[in-house]
Amino acid sequence: MALINMLPPILADKRWQQLLLLAATGILQSVCLILLISWGRHVVEGTDQPSSVAWGLGGVVIMLLAAGRYIERFYAELLAQRYIFQLRRRVFEKSQHLSPEDFRVADKGGTLLRLTGDMTAIRNWIVQGMAPLIVIGLWFTVSLLALLQLHYLLVVALLVPLLVAVAGNYLLGRYLFVQSEQLRRRRGEMIRNVTEKLRQLPLIRAYNQPGKETRRFLRQSNRLMQSQIRKARTSALMRGMNEAILLFAMLSLIGTGLHLQQQNIISAQYMAVLMTAALYLLGQLRRLTRLYEFWTLKKVAEKKLVQFLSRDSFNEGRRSRIAGAFKVELQEVFCANRLTPQSFTINANSRILLSGESGSGKSTLLSAIAGLTRISGGRILLGDKNIKSYRSRVISQHICLVSSSLPLLRGTLKKNLLYGARKLSDEDLQAVCAVCRLDNPQELAQGLQSGLEEGGANLSASLIYRIMLARALLRKPSLLLLDEDVAHQSSDVQQVLRGLASTFQGAIVLCADFNGADAICPQRWALSGEPDATPANNNNVIVMGQYAKGK
Repeated sequence: MALINMLPPILADKRWQQLLLLAATGILQSVCLILLISWGRHVVEGTDQPSSVAWGLGGVVIMLLAAGRYIERFYAELLAQRYIFQLRRRVFEKSQHLSPEDFRVADKGGTLLRLTGDMTAIRNWIVQGMAPLIVIGLWFTVSLLALLQLHYLLVVALLVPLLVAVAGNYLLGRYLFVQSEQLRRRRGEMIRNVTEKLRQLPLIRAYNQPGKETRRFLRQSNRLMQSQIRKARTSALMRGMNEAILLFAMLSLIGTGLHLQQQNIISAQYMAVLMTAALYLLGQLRRLTRLYEFWTLKKVAEKKLVQFLSRDSFNEGRRSRIAGAFKVELQEVFCANRLTPQSFTINANSRILLSGESGSGKSTLLSAIAGLTRISGGRILLGDKNIKSYRSRVISQHICLVSSSLPLLRGTLKKNLLYGARKLSDEDLQAVCAVCRLDNPQELAQGLQSGLEEGGANLSASLIYRIMLARALLRKPSLLLLDEDVAHQSSDVQQVLRGLASTFQGAIVLCADFNGADAICPQRWALSGEPDATPANNNNVIVMGQYAKGK
């Protein structure tokens, strides 16, 4: 029950007003139906022709019934869309506050696309399940009370088949629930495969694997088709069973009425009215034959949404400003299987060259400092407080990571540069573009309005890196973390980094391996995966590991 509470309540805020309106609609339709039946009985029993007033009142009652149907449909949709709006917002907000290890969940396998399908299932339940249940349920209750006034056998004749229908729907519904879960899983597998492969088309073509991927897709598509067929068979069986039971209920009602007429318990006039009401009742109750199916699909959707919303969230700190002078200190920080314990300090004006063998954890270390990777142990201090005590907004303002794992967005150059930028003037923008050499019309013919494909696919590696660097500089950070990149071999990028080292007011940690990197960052930290690593002979080199504790 606690997990279900993660979903927003359907009747929160002012949505209960729509519920009351639906209930009032059901009562209104019930009253109108009674008036219509009474009017029909008066016409049948009367010896005189009905007056124009009587016909007019009959027309008004029919219009009220039609208006009730309109209100039911429209306000049920209104209730559903307002609820889905809030649910969609909660899912999107959750996707932005996932814990670091789940950052890829929202994108991996089209998760949000599948959750959108779940929201559609909930919408269908509200519009075609819950709302008709409220309206027709009230109407049906009033109808039973009216039948009870005639004879209790009429109520029994109607209720017994409907109770059988409820039991049958429950048994088939359990099977349908399992099939719906399997169908959703099959659909998720295919979406995940297609989403991944569409991003990797160059790899598929380079290794000549379109045939293999096509066969894999067809296998998944066939499994999905078979699951859909099995679900459709069960759903069709439920609808057929409901239709049969519903018709049997109407025949039972009419047969009981004929029996009571033969026993002179009810008159022929009442029997004619009863048959008319039974035919109207048949049409109304037929709308509820898919009720359990919609409810089952809603339960599957709720289960998957709750699983997503129950994922660990990023623990937001409370501090909104750094206590003391800017300083980052790592105390025995490590990530299981990725980074051995590391301890060091970054001061406000540090220039640190981060080096180490491939796989030593350089990128992991920078990502952990930026708060994008959860550490397994140790502490990271920002100022003199644990970095976990600060709001993520504060961390991102002071620490910026430049990495290929944070790609460019599709759009214009200006859109990418100003993404997340703090308050700045045109002069600030021009100055950063000059520092990063983004003012060359030969590279960017349209200047700030130059178009970029997703990830900068239409740009060179050097230009992509300089744009990412400019984007980070416009955040006006206190610490720049520059991850290893192939663009560091470009002479343009190396010149930009040299100029940046002398003009940037904050601290820089550079992960690079090219001639002249030592001149850009004279202080050097060398990662070592060996727990008993010893310092190198170079006084400017500190081997990070167990030895570095307290440095």
